[in-house]
Amino acid sequence: MKRDAGFVLSAIFLIVIFVLVAFGSLIAPYSATEFSPSSSLLPPQFPFIFGTDEFGRDVFSRILSGASFTLLPALAAAALGVSLGTITGLVAGYLGGRGDEIIMRLMDVLLSFPALILAMLIVVMLGGNVVNVVLAIGVVFWPRSARLVRSAAMDIALSEFIDAARARGESTLYILIRELLPNLWAFIIVDFALRCSYGILLTASLSYLGIGVHPPTPAWGLMVKDAQQYIQFAPWLVFFPCLAIALISICTVLFGEYIRRQLATPTRIARA
Repeated sequence: MKRDAGFVLSAIFLIVIFVLVAFGSLIAPYSATEFSPSSSLLPPQFPFIFGTDEFGRDVFSRILSGASFTLLPALAAAALGVSLGTITGLVAGYLGGRGDEIIMRLMDVLLSFPALILAMLIVVMLGGNVVNVVLAIGVVFWPRSARLVRSAAMDIALSEFIDAARARGESTLYILIRELLPNLWAFIIVDFALRCSYGILLTASLSYLGIGVHPPTPAWGLMVKDAQQYIQFAPWLVFFPCLAIALISICTVLFGEYIRRQLATPTRIARA
C-alpha cells in the first residue's frame, strides 16, 4: 500500500486541479486582469501569497483563473490525438498488409516533424485560436498514439480468441470493438495520461510563443513570457507558473501509471 501513496496524492492533486479548472475564476481572491499599480511587483506575502506582477495583479489569482486556459486545451488535444491514434492503430494492427503499410507511412511523415514545429505550423496555417491549438496538438499526438496501439493490436490479433471470433464469422468491426479494443484499454489510458502531460507542456509552449491566446489572458505559458524580463528582481513571476506546469504534468503521468497498473490484466481467454 505504501508504494501507492504517491499515486493517491497525485490523484488528490489532480482532483484539486480539475476543481480549479471549473471554479478557479470564481474562487480566486482577486481579479486576474484588473490593474492595481500601487501593489505592483510585491514579493510573496500576505495577502498576496504568490506576489504580484508589474501591473499589481495577484499572481495566485491569475494562476487559478488561468488553469482552464492551459489544462482544458491540453485535455481536449490529448483526447483528440488518442482517439485518432486508437482508431488508426486498431485498423492498421488488425488488417496488416498494404493497408498497414500505407497508414504507417503517413504516420511516419507526421512523426518526421518535431512536435512543437508541427504544432506551430498547423496553428499558423489555420489561425491562432484555442480551437486550432487543440487541433494542432491533437494531430501531433495522433501518430504517436497510433504506433503504440498498432503494436499492441498486432500482438493481440494473433491470440486464439481472435481466431475463434473469425471462425464464428464475426465482422471486422465487431472484432475491432468487442475483441481487440477491451484488451487495449490499459495501453490507451496510460497513453492518454502521457499525452495530457505533454499537451500541458505544448500548450504552455505555444502560449509562451504568443500562439493561441493573447494578453491579458492568464494562461500559464503567457504568464512566463510576460514575466521573463523581470526574472532577476521578481523571480516569483516565473517560478509559480512554471511550478504549476511541472506539478500537474508530473502528477498526470504518475496517476496514469497507477491507472494502468489497476487495469493491467492478462489477455482474455477465448469466449465459449
